[in-house]
Amino acid sequence: MRYSTIRWLPSDIENAYGPHTSDPRTGEILDADIGFFHNVMNLARNWYFVQAGAVDPACDRLPLPDTLMGRMLQYITTHEVGHSLGFPHNMKASSQFPVDSLRSPTFTAKYGTEASIMDYGRFNYIAQPGDGATLIPKLGPYDMFATEWGYRIFPGVKSPDEERPLLNAIAARQEKEPYLRFGDPDGIDPTAQMEDLGSDPVLATTYGLKNIARIAGKLLSATTKSGEDYSNLREIYGELIAQRTREFGHVANEIGGVVMTRRVAGQEGVVHTPVPRGKQKDAMAFLVKEGFRTPAEILKPELVALFEPTGTEERVLAGHRSLLNILLGNARLERLVNAAALAGKNEKPYTLSEMSSELRKGIWSELEAGPVKTDVYRRNLQRAYIEVMGTKLNPPPWVPPPGLPPGVVLPPPPPLPGEARAIIRAELTDLDGSLARALPGASDRETKAHLQDSRYQISKILFPEKRQ
Repeated sequence: MRYSTIRWLPSDIENAYGPHTSDPRTGEILDADIGFFHNVMNLARNWYFVQAGAVDPACDRLPLPDTLMGRMLQYITTHEVGHSLGFPHNMKASSQFPVDSLRSPTFTAKYGTEASIMDYGRFNYIAQPGDGATLIPKLGPYDMFATEWGYRIFPGVKSPDEERPLLNAIAARQEKEPYLRFGDPDGIDPTAQMEDLGSDPVLATTYGLKNIARIAGKLLSATTKSGEDYSNLREIYGELIAQRTREFGHVANEIGGVVMTRRVAGQEGVVHTPVPRGKQKDAMAFLVKEGFRTPAEILKPELVALFEPTGTEERVLAGHRSLLNILLGNARLERLVNAAALAGKNEKPYTLSEMSSELRKGIWSELEAGPVKTDVYRRNLQRAYIEVMGTKLNPPPWVPPPGLPPGVVLPPPPPLPGEARAIIRAELTDLDGSLARALPGASDRETKAHLQDSRYQISKILFPEKRQ
């Protein structure tokens, strides 16, 4: 309790932490410490490589220079110092800057890459080669704002009640300066996500995909050395695919998203605002075009054959399944239903029916394109679509995850809205009709078998009593 320390802990845990002990009567911080587990440096290396490796020549060959690793450690230290001062994570900060501003060397030098270093913005995956933009987060305008609110001294003020209106005046700046706003990662507000950057997830991910393709082109030369094994290549290849999935997840959260602006009684404006219809439709169109396609630019057989005999199909499927689970989560479907129910007379919301139809047509686009031919990646995606839709209509019994601490009870997931059940049944019925019409046009045995099996699986979902 007497000493505030920074400790380096010999551990393979890839993390760091900054706890503090407070007086429960006053909130005064009595003690603060920062702990670094050794392998946080491995985490920082991997993330920097897959996010900024396309624009930083230092990533042309591992290991990264000590000077660069030191700058990353400085960033992590600053974040943990924020915790020791009492500041929580602010996941809204990374979405407050325009995407194109994050490519600007002058803007990022002045403001950084996110409005607060207490976000999880990580490294600048938006910047393109030649931009010269800042790549590592730094203190942002929210950090100065939060420090002022939390620690400013008001001479002459004698009590907390006298201080309150002065503090409220500082907090009111958030209305005119949105980059000072705060948000928790609740899975509802797409402007309060982890690991994201920029105010437009579609544009940010468009730039991010370009960098992922560039990084895939130099993976072998950067991660291998003569006489050594391919463990680095395998590890970072997995991180690259995970980064791709993560960026598409940011886009998917636009659909059914509700932006939260923290306001109290007496302030103008509402707290919860659904994402505009146009942004949701753009997000779905982008996912259909890019998120659910086969990522040929990172599926390099000559590369994968160096570190695994199988597993590439599963890596791609895991990413596709992640997107499906985001889009078809019960709570998200409920928000789409709710937004449509509350829409004003002159408003046109993005409805659950519209989203479901665009998702089905995008994933099964081959059915409407003459002779039907699918590769194994598309077949896996389409099977996953049927499986996820099936669990919506016929969910398995809910079982709490193993290993929960004593006394911890997790509630079951929210139920499927009745409106969603009807739409999902209609979508599977429509899909079955499309499959029946497409079967005669199957161009190879694998595709024909896939279409036949898909019809069979749909019949089991829609009429389970007939399959018992």
